[in-house]
Amino acid sequence: MRSGVSRAVRAAGVALAAAVLVLLPAAPALAHVLLESAQPNGDGSVTLTFSFDHGCDGAPTEALVVRMPSGSSALSAGQPGGWRGAVKGNTVEWTGPGLADGTKASFTVRARLSGKVGAPLLFPTTQRCTGGKAYEWIGADDASQEPAPRLIATAAVLDPGLSPAPPPAVGADGADDVQVAVALGAFTALAALTAHLTRRRLRRP
Repeated sequence: MRSGVSRAVRAAGVALAAAVLVLLPAAPALAHVLLESAQPNGDGSVTLTFSFDHGCDGAPTEALVVRMPSGSSALSAGQPGGWRGAVKGNTVEWTGPGLADGTKASFTVRARLSGKVGAPLLFPTTQRCTGGKAYEWIGADDASQEPAPRLIATAAVLDPGLSPAPPPAVGADGADDVQVAVALGAFTALAALTAHLTRRRLRRP
């Protein structure tokens, strides 16, 4: 009987270990670096807040590097307590003493964003931890194992000076406003000329 119980215990232990090994690779996908908020400042710029509450397999976080989307620019970085933020070209980097795994941290950056309304803006991010561990949050698909922080662009967060102008309005026949105006002007001039010539012929004896 004991032999049967021992075999059952060993089998249960093996099954539990296998389940843990299956779940471990998925852990980073359950705890992302998130773009928590995007607050317009009223001058074309926006304040972005990035946050996370985990380390790298339990190792404390000591740096966070965020890259702006194409055409966008970082203006200034917030300075979290005990940490230092710096803008380096199109990248913002924060460094500081290790943040323990499970500690909520928030980092802000003032930026000007370029893009199209309704399109996703991705912010590829590197999270560096002690012992040389790191996560690369760069996945373009939100379902990827390490997805990049993202937001859906709206007119409120996009800088009008950086974002492409909307296409010209199109009339029912496919012509834009300028073409319609030119055509109407030409038609009006032709009608006036025809009426003038008709009156002259009618006045002749």
